[in-house]
Amino acid sequence: MKHRDRVMTAINREEPDRVPIDLGSTGGLIVDPVYFKICELLGFTGKIEPYRMGSSANYYDERLLEAFDIDFRHVWLSSPDKPKSVRHEDGTVTDEWGITWSAEGSYPVYFPFKGKTEQDIVNYKWPDPKNWDTSALKERARHYFEDTDYAVTAKAVLDGAGIFERCYYLRSIDEFFIDLMENEDMIQFVIDKITGIEIQLWDMYLDAVGPYVQIIQRATDLGTQTGLFISPELFRKFFKPAEEKVYSFIKSKAPHVKIWFHSCGAVEPLINDLIELGVNVLNPVQPLCTGMDSFELKKKYGNKLCFHGGIDLQKALPGTKEDTRAEVKRRIKAFAPGGGYILAAANHIQKDTPAENVPAMYEYAREYGKYPISL
Repeated sequence: MKHRDRVMTAINREEPDRVPIDLGSTGGLIVDPVYFKICELLGFTGKIEPYRMGSSANYYDERLLEAFDIDFRHVWLSSPDKPKSVRHEDGTVTDEWGITWSAEGSYPVYFPFKGKTEQDIVNYKWPDPKNWDTSALKERARHYFEDTDYAVTAKAVLDGAGIFERCYYLRSIDEFFIDLMENEDMIQFVIDKITGIEIQLWDMYLDAVGPYVQIIQRATDLGTQTGLFISPELFRKFFKPAEEKVYSFIKSKAPHVKIWFHSCGAVEPLINDLIELGVNVLNPVQPLCTGMDSFELKKKYGNKLCFHGGIDLQKALPGTKEDTRAEVKRRIKAFAPGGGYILAAANHIQKDTPAENVPAMYEYAREYGKYPISL
Protein backbone atom coordinates (compact mmCIF):
# COMPACT_ATOMS: atom_id res chain seq x y z
CA MET A 1 0.00 0.00 0.00
CA LYS A 2 1.29 3.49 -0.82
CA HIS A 3 2.16 5.78 2.08
CA ARG A 4 -0.61 8.28 1.38
CA ASP A 5 -3.24 5.59 0.96
CA ARG A 6 -2.08 3.96 4.20
CA VAL A 7 -2.47 7.20 6.14
CA MET A 8 -5.86 8.13 4.72
CA THR A 9 -7.19 4.61 5.27
CA ALA A 10 -6.17 4.83 8.94
CA ILE A 11 -7.70 8.31 9.34
CA ASN A 12 -10.93 6.99 7.88
CA ARG A 13 -10.85 4.35 10.65
CA GLU A 14 -10.30 1.44 8.32
CA GLU A 15 -7.46 -1.08 8.38
CA PRO A 16 -4.53 -0.44 6.01
CA ASP A 17 -1.69 -2.93 5.44
CA ARG A 18 0.12 -1.66 8.53
CA VAL A 19 -0.15 1.08 11.13
CA PRO A 20 1.17 4.36 9.61
CA ILE A 21 4.11 6.03 11.37
CA ASP A 22 5.05 9.68 11.67
CA LEU A 23 7.96 11.94 12.59
CA GLY A 24 8.01 15.73 12.29
CA SER A 25 4.47 16.74 13.09
CA THR A 26 3.62 19.63 15.39
CA GLY A 27 4.95 18.48 18.76
CA GLY A 28 6.52 15.42 17.14
CA LEU A 29 10.17 16.17 16.39
CA ILE A 30 13.42 15.09 18.06
CA VAL A 31 15.31 17.48 20.35
CA ASP A 32 18.64 18.48 18.90
CA PRO A 33 21.05 16.46 21.14
CA VAL A 34 19.20 13.19 20.39
CA TYR A 35 18.85 14.10 16.70
CA PHE A 36 22.64 14.50 16.40
CA LYS A 37 23.22 11.16 18.18
CA ILE A 38 20.79 9.39 15.84
CA CYS A 39 22.53 10.84 12.80
CA GLU A 40 25.84 9.56 14.16
CA LEU A 41 24.30 6.17 14.95
CA LEU A 42 22.96 5.85 11.40
CA GLY A 43 26.25 6.98 9.88
CA PHE A 44 24.94 10.19 8.34
CA THR A 45 27.68 12.64 7.42
CA GLY A 46 27.40 16.31 6.59
CA LYS A 47 25.15 18.87 8.19
CA ILE A 48 21.76 20.18 7.14
CA GLU A 49 20.44 23.61 7.97
CA PRO A 50 17.94 23.79 10.83
CA TYR A 51 14.45 24.55 9.58
CA ARG A 52 13.78 26.95 12.49
CA MET A 53 15.58 28.60 15.39
CA GLY A 54 14.79 29.35 19.00
CA SER A 55 13.40 25.90 19.79
CA SER A 56 14.63 22.73 21.45
CA ALA A 57 13.91 20.71 18.26
CA ASN A 58 15.12 22.46 15.13
CA TYR A 59 15.79 19.76 12.51
CA TYR A 60 13.59 18.03 9.96
CA ASP A 61 15.81 15.62 8.06
CA GLU A 62 14.79 13.72 4.94
CA ARG A 63 17.50 11.13 5.64
CA LEU A 64 15.81 10.08 8.88
CA LEU A 65 12.37 10.07 7.27
CA GLU A 66 13.58 7.69 4.57
CA ALA A 67 15.55 5.51 6.99
CA PHE A 68 12.47 5.03 9.20
CA ASP A 69 10.05 4.76 6.22
CA ILE A 70 7.89 7.60 7.56
CA ASP A 71 4.50 7.86 5.85
CA PHE A 72 4.19 11.68 6.09
CA ARG A 73 5.87 14.78 4.78
CA HIS A 74 5.13 18.09 6.49
CA VAL A 75 5.13 21.60 5.05
CA TRP A 76 5.06 24.87 6.94
CA LEU A 77 5.42 28.61 6.59
CA SER A 78 9.03 29.65 6.07
CA SER A 79 9.50 30.42 9.75
CA PRO A 80 6.45 29.56 11.85
CA ASP A 81 5.49 32.35 14.25
CA LYS A 82 8.66 34.31 13.50
CA PRO A 83 8.78 35.62 9.92
CA LYS A 84 10.75 38.70 10.97
CA SER A 85 12.33 37.32 14.11
CA VAL A 86 15.29 39.06 15.69
CA ARG A 87 18.00 37.06 17.45
CA HIS A 88 19.64 38.92 20.32
CA GLU A 89 23.20 38.63 21.62
CA ASP A 90 22.08 36.47 24.54
CA GLY A 91 20.50 33.97 22.12
CA THR A 92 16.89 34.94 22.80
CA VAL A 93 14.59 35.55 19.83
CA THR A 94 11.83 38.18 19.48
CA ASP A 95 9.12 37.27 16.98
CA GLU A 96 6.66 39.37 14.98
CA TRP A 97 4.13 39.23 17.81
CA GLY A 98 6.63 41.00 20.08
CA ILE A 99 7.11 37.88 22.23
CA THR A 100 10.70 37.09 23.24
CA TRP A 101 11.63 33.41 23.42
CA SER A 102 14.32 31.68 25.47
CA ALA A 103 17.72 30.94 23.95
CA GLU A 104 17.16 27.19 24.43
CA GLY A 105 13.67 25.82 24.17
CA SER A 106 10.47 27.38 22.93
CA TYR A 107 9.11 29.21 25.96
CA PRO A 108 8.61 32.96 26.34
CA VAL A 109 10.76 35.12 28.58
CA TYR A 110 9.12 38.46 27.70
CA PHE A 111 5.36 39.00 27.42
CA PRO A 112 4.47 42.22 25.58
CA PHE A 113 1.05 42.61 27.28
CA LYS A 114 2.20 41.87 30.83
CA GLY A 115 1.30 44.77 33.10
CA LYS A 116 -0.26 46.71 30.21
CA THR A 117 -3.57 48.52 30.30
CA GLU A 118 -6.53 47.69 28.10
CA GLN A 119 -5.82 50.78 26.02
CA ASP A 120 -2.19 49.71 25.55
CA ILE A 121 -3.42 46.40 24.18
CA VAL A 122 -5.99 48.01 21.86
CA ASN A 123 -3.27 50.27 20.45
CA TYR A 124 -0.70 47.48 20.10
CA LYS A 125 0.93 46.97 16.69
CA TRP A 126 -0.43 43.53 15.88
CA PRO A 127 1.42 41.30 13.38
CA ASP A 128 0.54 41.71 9.72
CA PRO A 129 -0.09 38.38 7.93
CA LYS A 130 1.22 39.90 4.70
CA ASN A 131 4.70 39.68 6.22
CA TRP A 132 4.65 35.88 6.21
CA ASP A 133 6.44 34.36 3.21
CA THR A 134 4.87 31.64 1.03
CA SER A 135 7.27 31.93 -1.90
CA ALA A 136 8.74 28.42 -1.56
CA LEU A 137 5.80 26.83 0.18
CA LYS A 138 3.64 26.03 -2.84
CA GLU A 139 6.44 24.31 -4.73
CA ARG A 140 7.42 22.20 -1.74
CA ALA A 141 3.83 21.00 -1.24
CA ARG A 142 3.35 20.41 -4.98
CA HIS A 143 6.53 18.33 -5.09
CA TYR A 144 5.44 16.08 -2.24
CA PHE A 145 1.96 15.66 -3.71
CA GLU A 146 2.90 15.04 -7.34
CA ASP A 147 6.36 13.48 -7.12
CA THR A 148 5.99 11.28 -4.02
CA ASP A 149 3.31 9.09 -2.48
CA TYR A 150 3.57 10.51 1.05
CA ALA A 151 0.66 12.00 2.95
CA VAL A 152 1.19 15.77 2.86
CA THR A 153 0.41 17.76 5.99
CA ALA A 154 0.25 21.53 6.45
CA LYS A 155 1.64 22.34 9.87
CA ALA A 156 -0.17 24.88 12.00
CA VAL A 157 0.18 28.56 11.08
CA LEU A 158 0.68 29.42 14.75
CA ASP A 159 3.22 26.58 15.05
CA GLY A 160 2.73 24.43 18.16
CA ALA A 161 0.53 26.97 19.93
CA GLY A 162 -3.03 27.99 19.21
CA ILE A 163 -5.33 30.79 20.29
CA PHE A 164 -5.37 29.77 23.97
CA GLU A 165 -1.59 29.72 24.31
CA ARG A 166 -1.08 32.80 22.18
CA CYS A 167 -3.14 34.72 24.73
CA TYR A 168 -0.83 33.91 27.61
CA TYR A 169 2.32 34.19 25.50
CA LEU A 170 1.25 37.82 25.02
CA ARG A 171 -0.21 38.53 28.46
CA SER A 172 1.65 36.01 30.74
CA ILE A 173 -0.18 33.03 32.13
CA ASP A 174 -0.92 34.53 35.56
CA GLU A 175 -2.43 37.77 34.25
CA PHE A 176 -4.26 35.88 31.49
CA PHE A 177 -5.99 33.57 33.97
CA ILE A 178 -7.00 36.56 36.09
CA ASP A 179 -8.36 38.27 32.97
CA LEU A 180 -10.58 35.28 32.23
CA MET A 181 -12.36 35.88 35.52
CA GLU A 182 -12.11 39.66 35.99
CA ASN A 183 -11.60 41.31 32.60
CA GLU A 184 -13.74 39.36 30.15
CA ASP A 185 -14.19 42.16 27.62
CA MET A 186 -10.47 42.70 27.28
CA ILE A 187 -9.58 39.03 26.93
CA GLN A 188 -12.39 38.60 24.39
CA PHE A 189 -10.81 41.43 22.39
CA VAL A 190 -7.44 39.62 22.45
CA ILE A 191 -9.03 36.30 21.45
CA ASP A 192 -10.87 37.96 18.57
CA LYS A 193 -7.68 39.66 17.31
CA ILE A 194 -5.66 36.43 17.41
CA THR A 195 -8.49 34.50 15.74
CA GLY A 196 -8.71 37.06 12.94
CA ILE A 197 -4.96 36.95 12.33
CA GLU A 198 -4.93 33.15 12.28
CA ILE A 199 -7.76 33.08 9.73
CA GLN A 200 -5.87 35.55 7.52
CA LEU A 201 -2.80 33.33 7.77
CA TRP A 202 -4.79 30.23 6.80
CA ASP A 203 -6.27 32.16 3.88
CA MET A 204 -2.93 32.87 2.24
CA TYR A 205 -1.42 29.55 3.43
CA LEU A 206 -4.18 27.48 1.82
CA ASP A 207 -3.95 29.58 -1.33
CA ALA A 208 -0.44 28.17 -1.62
CA VAL A 209 -0.86 24.55 -0.48
CA GLY A 210 -4.59 23.78 -0.46
CA PRO A 211 -4.68 21.59 -3.60
CA TYR A 212 -1.73 19.50 -2.42
CA VAL A 213 -2.31 18.70 1.25
CA GLN A 214 -4.54 16.04 2.74
CA ILE A 215 -4.21 17.04 6.39
CA ILE A 216 -4.26 20.36 8.27
CA GLN A 217 -2.57 20.51 11.67
CA ARG A 218 -3.64 22.81 14.46
CA ALA A 219 -2.46 22.82 18.05
CA THR A 220 -3.02 24.30 21.47
CA ASP A 221 -2.05 22.74 24.79
CA LEU A 222 -5.16 22.63 26.93
CA GLY A 223 -4.05 19.92 29.36
CA THR A 224 -1.58 19.29 32.17
CA GLN A 225 -0.45 15.92 33.49
CA THR A 226 -3.52 15.60 35.70
CA GLY A 227 -6.22 17.88 34.28
CA LEU A 228 -7.14 20.89 32.16
CA PHE A 229 -5.62 24.37 32.41
CA ILE A 230 -9.12 25.84 32.48
CA SER A 231 -12.53 24.35 33.11
CA PRO A 232 -14.56 22.94 30.22
CA GLU A 233 -17.04 25.76 30.88
CA LEU A 234 -14.40 28.45 30.31
CA PHE A 235 -13.17 26.66 27.19
CA ARG A 236 -16.69 26.57 25.80
CA LYS A 237 -17.35 30.19 26.69
CA PHE A 238 -14.18 31.80 25.32
CA PHE A 239 -12.29 29.43 23.06
CA LYS A 240 -14.65 26.97 21.44
CA PRO A 241 -16.42 29.73 19.46
CA ALA A 242 -13.04 31.02 18.26
CA GLU A 243 -11.90 27.53 17.31
CA GLU A 244 -15.14 27.00 15.43
CA LYS A 245 -14.49 30.12 13.33
CA VAL A 246 -11.04 28.87 12.35
CA TYR A 247 -12.17 25.34 11.56
CA SER A 248 -15.14 26.60 9.57
CA PHE A 249 -12.87 28.80 7.49
CA ILE A 250 -10.39 25.99 6.83
CA LYS A 251 -13.14 23.63 5.74
CA SER A 252 -14.71 26.27 3.51
CA LYS A 253 -11.34 26.93 1.88
CA ALA A 254 -10.20 23.30 1.65
CA PRO A 255 -13.20 21.00 2.18
CA HIS A 256 -11.19 17.89 1.31
CA VAL A 257 -8.72 18.12 4.20
CA LYS A 258 -8.72 16.15 7.43
CA ILE A 259 -8.25 18.12 10.65
CA TRP A 260 -5.42 16.99 12.96
CA PHE A 261 -5.31 18.54 16.43
CA HIS A 262 -2.50 18.53 19.00
CA SER A 263 -3.14 19.10 22.68
CA CYS A 264 -0.84 17.78 25.36
CA GLY A 265 -2.03 16.43 28.66
CA ALA A 266 -5.25 15.23 30.24
CA VAL A 267 -7.76 16.51 27.67
CA GLU A 268 -10.36 13.73 27.84
CA PRO A 269 -13.09 16.07 29.20
CA LEU A 270 -12.85 18.10 25.96
CA ILE A 271 -12.64 15.31 23.40
CA ASN A 272 -16.34 15.47 22.53
CA ASP A 273 -15.98 19.23 22.05
CA LEU A 274 -13.07 18.66 19.67
CA ILE A 275 -15.09 16.12 17.71
CA GLU A 276 -17.96 18.64 17.47
CA LEU A 277 -15.48 21.19 16.10
CA GLY A 278 -14.54 18.78 13.32
CA VAL A 279 -11.31 17.23 14.58
CA ASN A 280 -10.56 13.95 12.78
CA VAL A 281 -7.17 13.08 14.31
CA LEU A 282 -6.19 13.61 17.96
CA ASN A 283 -2.55 13.93 19.02
CA PRO A 284 -0.49 13.13 21.14
CA VAL A 285 -2.74 11.02 23.47
CA GLN A 286 -0.15 10.91 26.25
CA PRO A 287 -0.90 7.58 27.94
CA LEU A 288 0.24 8.38 31.50
CA CYS A 289 -1.91 11.50 31.89
CA THR A 290 -5.09 11.33 33.95
CA GLY A 291 -8.02 9.94 31.99
CA MET A 292 -5.93 9.15 28.91
CA ASP A 293 -5.80 5.36 29.10
CA SER A 294 -5.33 4.16 25.52
CA PHE A 295 -7.76 1.26 25.69
CA GLU A 296 -10.48 3.43 27.22
CA LEU A 297 -10.00 6.21 24.65
CA LYS A 298 -10.28 3.73 21.82
CA LYS A 299 -13.40 2.19 23.34
CA LYS A 300 -15.08 5.55 23.95
CA TYR A 301 -14.04 7.58 20.89
CA GLY A 302 -12.59 5.13 18.38
CA ASN A 303 -15.69 5.26 16.19
CA LYS A 304 -15.22 9.02 15.69
CA LEU A 305 -11.48 9.71 15.94
CA CYS A 306 -8.15 8.53 14.61
CA PHE A 307 -5.46 8.60 17.30
CA HIS A 308 -1.95 9.86 16.55
CA GLY A 309 1.05 9.43 18.85
CA GLY A 310 0.62 7.45 22.05
CA ILE A 311 4.19 6.22 22.59
CA ASP A 312 5.10 7.19 26.15
CA LEU A 313 8.07 9.54 26.61
CA GLN A 314 8.03 9.64 30.39
CA LYS A 315 8.99 6.07 31.23
CA ALA A 316 9.03 3.80 28.19
CA LEU A 317 11.23 5.51 25.58
CA PRO A 318 13.83 6.63 28.17
CA GLY A 319 14.17 2.97 29.21
CA THR A 320 15.64 -0.01 27.40
CA LYS A 321 14.96 -1.34 23.93
CA GLU A 322 12.75 -3.97 25.54
CA ASP A 323 10.78 -1.21 27.26
CA THR A 324 10.37 0.42 23.85
CA ARG A 325 9.29 -2.86 22.27
CA ALA A 326 6.69 -3.47 25.00
CA GLU A 327 5.38 0.10 24.66
CA VAL A 328 4.97 -0.16 20.89
CA LYS A 329 3.10 -3.45 21.25
CA ARG A 330 0.89 -2.00 24.00
CA ARG A 331 -0.22 1.04 22.00
CA ILE A 332 -0.77 -0.94 18.81
CA LYS A 333 -2.88 -3.43 20.75
CA ALA A 334 -4.93 -0.57 22.23
CA PHE A 335 -5.40 1.74 19.28
CA ALA A 336 -4.85 -0.17 16.03
CA PRO A 337 -7.68 -2.75 15.77
CA GLY A 338 -10.19 -1.61 13.16
CA GLY A 339 -7.85 1.14 11.95
CA GLY A 340 -7.74 4.65 13.34
CA TYR A 341 -4.17 4.73 14.66
CA ILE A 342 -0.98 6.48 13.52
CA LEU A 343 2.05 5.63 15.63
CA ALA A 344 4.43 8.33 16.83
CA ALA A 345 6.04 9.53 20.03
CA ALA A 346 3.65 11.36 22.34
CA ASN A 347 5.54 14.67 21.89
CA HIS A 348 9.06 15.77 20.96
CA ILE A 349 11.50 12.96 21.71
CA GLN A 350 13.46 14.28 24.69
CA LYS A 351 17.16 14.20 25.63
CA ASP A 352 16.68 11.41 28.20
CA THR A 353 15.73 8.99 25.38
CA PRO A 354 18.67 6.81 24.25
CA ALA A 355 19.30 7.43 20.56
CA GLU A 356 19.12 3.73 19.73
CA ASN A 357 15.52 3.54 21.01
CA VAL A 358 14.25 5.81 18.25
CA PRO A 359 15.04 3.65 15.20
CA ALA A 360 14.01 0.67 17.34
CA MET A 361 10.59 2.24 17.94
CA TYR A 362 9.94 2.53 14.20
CA GLU A 363 11.32 -0.96 13.53
CA TYR A 364 8.96 -2.43 16.12
CA ALA A 365 6.07 -0.39 14.71
CA ARG A 366 6.57 -1.91 11.27
CA GLU A 367 6.97 -5.39 12.77
CA TYR A 368 3.96 -5.43 15.10
CA GLY A 369 1.71 -3.01 13.23
CA LYS A 370 0.90 -5.33 10.34
CA TYR A 371 -2.79 -6.01 9.81
CA PRO A 372 -4.57 -8.05 10.94
CA ILE A 373 -3.27 -7.11 14.38
CA SER A 374 -2.45 -10.27 16.29
CA LEU A 375 -1.07 -8.99 19.61
